[in-house]
Amino acid sequence: MPRIAVEVESTIGSSIGKHSGAESDGRDATGRAAGGRPVGEGYVADTLDTDGRPVRTMVLMQEPARPGDEVTARPVAVLHLSDGRRDLDEVVCVAEPFDDPAGTADPGRRYAEPAAWAAVLGRLSPGTAYRVTGFGGREEADRLVADAQHSYLRLTGCLEQ
Repeated sequence: MPRIAVEVESTIGSSIGKHSGAESDGRDATGRAAGGRPVGEGYVADTLDTDGRPVRTMVLMQEPARPGDEVTARPVAVLHLSDGRRDLDEVVCVAEPFDDPAGTADPGRRYAEPAAWAAVLGRLSPGTAYRVTGFGGREEADRLVADAQHSYLRLTGCLEQ
């Protein structure tokens, strides 16, 4: 799946994408974003996951987005998460105009390790402690989004059974 449209719900500053891609709390001593890339959280419209919700995403971006903005992004990985009550998947994406990670064996880890993505997700969703239970690559992310789009089309009657 080359690109998807993600509707962003919130954006925070992070240190992901800065030099080694390691994530700290994303803020310097003055409380400003510490030189990394903004990360947005949102969903892929016209998709249904196994719980009947739109597929959740985190997007590494060049510039912050306002809630409701739509960004074009490329899925690069899947985080398998647990919050202690339920398991969920979050698709990790990079927004345009990032370089094409097609030549990288593990593009999700190219930007940050799974624990760094989970730390950012915890900041995007205060009060929820996410634990990484697994990490999937680009093929898994593409398959998850394609299956969710197929489920949406079947439910709406736009796809012949």
